[in-house]
Amino acid sequence: MLKFSVLGEVRAWRADTPLDLGPPQRRAVLAALLLRAGKAVTAADLVEGIWGADPVPRAVPALRTHVAKLRRELEPERAARSPAALLVSIGDGYALRIPPGGTDIDEVEALLARAARLREDDPAAARDTLVAALAHWRGPALSGLPGPFAERQRARLEQWRLSIIEDRLALDIATGRSADAVAELGPLIEEFPLRERFRALLMTALYHCERQADALEEYARARQALVEGIGVEPGPELSAVHAHILRAELPPVARPAPLRSPAQLPPDIADFTGRSRLTAEIAEQLVSDGSAVVISAVGGMGGVGKTTLALHVAHRVRDRFPDGQLYVNLRGVDDEPTAPGDALGGFLRALGGPEGAIPSGVEDRAAQLRTMLSDKRVLLVLDNARDSAQVRHLLPGTPGTAVLITSRSTLTELPAVRRTRLDVLEPGEALTLLTRILGAERVRAEQDAARAVIEQCACLPLAVRIVGARLAVRPRWTIADLAARLADESQRLDVLRTGDLTVEAAFRLGYAGLNPEQAGAFRALARADVPDFPVAGAAAVLGLSVTRAEYICESLVDLSLLETTAPGRYRYHDLLRLFARRQPGAEENAVLAGLLDHYLASAKNLLGAIDYSNISGLLVPTVAPGHRFTNGSDGQSWNDIERPVVIALLRQAARLGGPVVAVAADLAWITAETIDAGTRARELAEALKALLHTAVRDECHGSVRRLRVSLGALLQVGLGEVEASRQYLCDIPPPVDDAGRRLQVLTELLLGIADRRLGNTADSHRRFLEAMALTRLLGDRSMEAWILALSLRTLCESGRYEETIAVADRAIALARDSANDLALCWATHELAATYSLRDDHERALELGEQAVRMAQCNGVRLWEGWARTRLAQILLRAGRTCAAETEADHALDRLAIAADPLDRARALVLRAAALTARGATREADLDAGEAAAVFRRAGLPPPTLSTLFNPAAAVPIA
Repeated sequence: MLKFSVLGEVRAWRADTPLDLGPPQRRAVLAALLLRAGKAVTAADLVEGIWGADPVPRAVPALRTHVAKLRRELEPERAARSPAALLVSIGDGYALRIPPGGTDIDEVEALLARAARLREDDPAAARDTLVAALAHWRGPALSGLPGPFAERQRARLEQWRLSIIEDRLALDIATGRSADAVAELGPLIEEFPLRERFRALLMTALYHCERQADALEEYARARQALVEGIGVEPGPELSAVHAHILRAELPPVARPAPLRSPAQLPPDIADFTGRSRLTAEIAEQLVSDGSAVVISAVGGMGGVGKTTLALHVAHRVRDRFPDGQLYVNLRGVDDEPTAPGDALGGFLRALGGPEGAIPSGVEDRAAQLRTMLSDKRVLLVLDNARDSAQVRHLLPGTPGTAVLITSRSTLTELPAVRRTRLDVLEPGEALTLLTRILGAERVRAEQDAARAVIEQCACLPLAVRIVGARLAVRPRWTIADLAARLADESQRLDVLRTGDLTVEAAFRLGYAGLNPEQAGAFRALARADVPDFPVAGAAAVLGLSVTRAEYICESLVDLSLLETTAPGRYRYHDLLRLFARRQPGAEENAVLAGLLDHYLASAKNLLGAIDYSNISGLLVPTVAPGHRFTNGSDGQSWNDIERPVVIALLRQAARLGGPVVAVAADLAWITAETIDAGTRARELAEALKALLHTAVRDECHGSVRRLRVSLGALLQVGLGEVEASRQYLCDIPPPVDDAGRRLQVLTELLLGIADRRLGNTADSHRRFLEAMALTRLLGDRSMEAWILALSLRTLCESGRYEETIAVADRAIALARDSANDLALCWATHELAATYSLRDDHERALELGEQAVRMAQCNGVRLWEGWARTRLAQILLRAGRTCAAETEADHALDRLAIAADPLDRARALVLRAAALTARGATREADLDAGEAAAVFRRAGLPPPTLSTLFNPAAAVPIA
């Protein structure tokens, strides 16, 4: 027998086998015939309904093709050339002849007729019948079908569905489910604010919840929505409900029948806090009607509140399961978890099964449970499950029942489970929980200390409850007293205990179930003081392949002992990290060395990707392969993600000292070479200062040189602190090896830039010449190109334009020869600026635009910001102020997320000049003022607009 469905995607089955109905247009033909209920439809009507009033030229042949293929699918055994029995031709049209009851619309209509017959005598059964009718909708009717006919029918069927919902909600109220109706009607009214019956039902439900005032306020909102929305007053039904409420004349409704046993739920938590969205979502899952058992699983780390949430939700929905609620603690993290057979025996006894009739085998008990739960509405709460195997036999087999599971495991082997991963509380929620335990007055008196305690508990509900319980029975303690005890990380887990309740015990239960490889990884990775880490970093620490490391990390995520922040990235909850560090395992120095090795290898790869530094042979050798890069944009993204981790590693290296300092110093050196401070320049500078202090203390002279140069580069470029930069760069001991000579080159370059910014062009030029001499000793042609490129601005700002052009040509040729993209880009836009100062605007614009394209191609934001700043200056000198303003905007956009405040200030000056030219003086003054403030902080003279056009005549812009 054929069955058809249109209340969702259009589908068809023969027996239980789905049919291939083809593309959307063919399904639209079938739907148009189905919805005519056996009546003939002309070809013209079908074409108009599917292709619209202006069909494609071959619409009719296409229609015939669709009909022919539908006939073959619907009647596969029909002989060739024999007349069709189902999809028949009538005149120039077609009709689909199927027996009554062949569509889901027929089934819904039959259910509605049954509900109408039951309504007076058995409203509860009528209500359940309407629920069954609504279950036939699996999404928007005729989903995905094209054409005006489908659009019209979608609207009609949606209105039909809404009217059934209205009838079902009315029966909800009549059978004592007013509170549920209130919860459901709120979102419906938000979606359909002008549907008066929803408003009337909400008012009625509120009235029967003894919320008459709220019901009358709802009427006022309804009237306002109608008057303001479509200019009409409320209709007769809404007005009548309003009048009846005013006179307290609404007829009484049935009260919910008392719950029958079993009622095994442990009590709800009186001070349950937060989780409102999750509570609503899980509750909605459990009470949703469908053709299968609803299974919802709540996962998360120990102490996060899985059981608390599950019981809170279960109590919220228990009246929707009038045949009872079953509960079992499966003790999944204990040494001896509850056996499935024992749990089944308890359920069978609770459901009234005679002791002598309960089978002994697990399979037989599971079958008997499914039989006893058939046609019943029962909620099962399976708390603290170990794994899928433990719960598989406890699951019912028929719809109407629902299962709520809590587990530290993700239960991935169970099919059709709606999973919720529970996180810690939000800080505000955690503070509210503490307030409910201690009282508002006590927390209000020490708000800062209370927030500190919440932070030290890392918002873990169990930890907050322990803190609250300890303080509650110690009224003479202040919250600050406990905060001081918690401040010591080495003792924090000892403080987080009260009686038998401890955070450490909750964690130990999960840790005890790990195999040796998992346990070793759990202990080792926690030794790194990082906010999160990539799987490649974990592989470097554990000495495993990336594939195996990911498997181990994912298994720890599945067991709620690790969190994943993004594909391939992981982190610890703060208290779990402290617990892991308490376990004997890997040395902190070894873990840090492994992670630093990965990041140094990645940084070396980045140098290779942007092709302008040849220092890899001068760095500490690395073992890990590191992250691979395709271009500068890829490197930029990696830097953005990994910068907080690198800063944390530098801080940890500074704290530990020893061999890791040399690796960390090399990582800092590469940061200086790439001239990329990122968006955390200040934090990076502080970490480098701490590391430098350690290197000086331990007399790591090579590392001291690297870190002083790195700090000089970061302070000057990333933070615009020129004088502070010079303090680190001056008086560095003479070099004794190639690494020292390379660092001396970088030192001379940075000092040369600083001298130019301070107006000392002669000293700047001398620095560049010294850097060039050292570089030639090293034989690094790529670095020669970079030095020549950097010297161009000094030459140009000295007014030596001809020499600038000649040096620029040499720099460009050498940069191309040595594949130094940065030097090529820089030299090109500096050559463009020189031509601009010689008033060769056409050549200047050509080169400036070329430099921008080069920077965009490589993808480094800072390079693009520099190139666009120069192009904005060239456009301004050429008199193209609108284009200059736009280009300055682009430069500011790039330089806002790449740390270089001085070049950003230059771009502000340029935009101010363009704004002034078009009369926007107020905006120009704001830009100029902001730029001047940056220069003052840098200890540099504020720029003037005149220096844009003749830098050799005044103090040059830095």
